Amino acid sequence: MPISESVISEAVARYDRERDRYIKLASRVADLCRGAIVEDNAVRAQVTSRTKTVKSFEGKLRRFSRRADKNFATVDDVFAQIGDFAGVRIATYRPEDEARVAEAVEMLFCGSDGGAIDIDLKDKLKPAAGQFYRATHCQVHLPENDLVGNYENLRGASCEIQICSMMAHVWNEIEHDIGYKPEGEGPSDAERGLLEALGHLTRAGDAAITRLLAANIARMAVQTGDFADVHDFVARMRPYFPDADLSVNAGLAFDEALALDLVSIDKIRARLGDDALSPAIAAPKIQAFNAYLDEQGLSDLALNPASADLFTIAMLEADVDAIVANHAGGRGKGRPPRIFYLARAYKEFAGKQPATDQVV
Repeated sequence: MPISESVISEAVARYDRERDRYIKLASRVADLCRGAIVEDNAVRAQVTSRTKTVKSFEGKLRRFSRRADKNFATVDDVFAQIGDFAGVRIATYRPEDEARVAEAVEMLFCGSDGGAIDIDLKDKLKPAAGQFYRATHCQVHLPENDLVGNYENLRGASCEIQICSMMAHVWNEIEHDIGYKPEGEGPSDAERGLLEALGHLTRAGDAAITRLLAANIARMAVQTGDFADVHDFVARMRPYFPDADLSVNAGLAFDEALALDLVSIDKIRARLGDDALSPAIAAPKIQAFNAYLDEQGLSDLALNPASADLFTIAMLEADVDAIVANHAGGRGKGRPPRIFYLARAYKEFAGKQPATDQVV
């Protein structure tokens, strides 16, 4: 049964009243993705957000009213089944990073019932049919511990996160406007032919960007002097920890290295010694510290032995007091960051070790 005119008008009026709520949700989800996913894990990507306009929402409902498979008997049905009022896009430089970003999104957010989020991998690649759409769609809610203060009224509201490569994003957006929402009778043969040509170009572009970034990493890995940025830090540290994914948790490790003036490999060696660059030494320390955290009910602080935490543990051991002092006041930004709680727990852990095993 088509959507009635009364349901359309009432739904549009309700969305007009509530749109500010979705603007706030999209902004908050984008900030979390930008910080906890892209920056903390040294992912080369751009994060953008948008909130559907009232006019766009009304247009979507009127398109749905002409489709037999879109049945919305009430306004509540509309709001329960449409999940893209708030939207965030994470456009990665490399398609190889899409799965890793999706895993991070899954860990950071929750579903409507507090459980797992809904993930839909839309890989419709069929070049012979002119189809090149590829993206991962995630329907997310803010976790309970984020629904406080100014964000308390976002409980129950969901946001759609789309993850794709930058090149795929180009094709997806243009095809969406020309093919999915066509004016008149739809795309002509010429338009379809050009969309197909653009699809092949974006696939080639994905491959070229992957090779370009690999060449960039190879060049950075042999540079000397101070680290230029977190990506340079990861590239130069990777030879010392070849079996770990140093991009994971790289943001925390790099920021702390800068705070401790460990801004180059030479300075790390001079201050911390070669042991700081040894996974064989770092991994057992992480294992012992994680066991302590588990005993104390602090397993949420556990370090990842297959990540840049292999270097973070060396900084904790070498200068835990300085790390605690650096972050005790939150550096003027409110609540102290995770490294402060890690350092405080590590200091307590170190103090409980037998003298022969003392780590601080």
